[in-house]
Amino acid sequence: MAGSQTEKYPGSHVGRVGYYIQMLVKLLDGIFAVLAVSALLAIAVVVIIQIVSRFLLPTSPIWTEELSRYLFIYLIVMSSGLIVRKNLHVRLELFQSALSPFWGKVYDIFCHLMVGGFALYILPYSIKYAQIGRWQTSPALEVPMYWSFLSVCFFFALTAFYSFVCIVLLFLERDDQGVLR
Repeated sequence: MAGSQTEKYPGSHVGRVGYYIQMLVKLLDGIFAVLAVSALLAIAVVVIIQIVSRFLLPTSPIWTEELSRYLFIYLIVMSSGLIVRKNLHVRLELFQSALSPFWGKVYDIFCHLMVGGFALYILPYSIKYAQIGRWQTSPALEVPMYWSFLSVCFFFALTAFYSFVCIVLLFLERDDQGVLR
């Protein structure tokens, strides 16, 4: 019976609930990856416009530098969840390879718990920070700074979400016989 569960959900060692969580996370990964790539391409276009205008036009547009800065910020934000999910964030890996599989899993859970807990702790403060931007506009684009400041909220929300999803998937992880590890 345990083997049938892993056969029913191919490539999944986390069972039915974990499989559906993985499918949701893959969908979100795709959305955030597309947004991050779009921001990167937009940065490239804006920087090319700035370079071309500096050399070929009498004046260059002042909005290009500001827009590229905001796009770069959102590029980082949209990539943050993907970094956490793939365990590419900064953490101490010096002794992790020496740990047994059980203690390695405990260490992974601990790291995700610390990162997610910190992100949840900071999230209310980031919301207050974003409120400051309601009364300001950007100098060149004249858009509310709220959207720039809101990037901090998105960053901590995505980091917390992906950290806790990783914890759930680690708890639901099964071995080759379908037994919880």
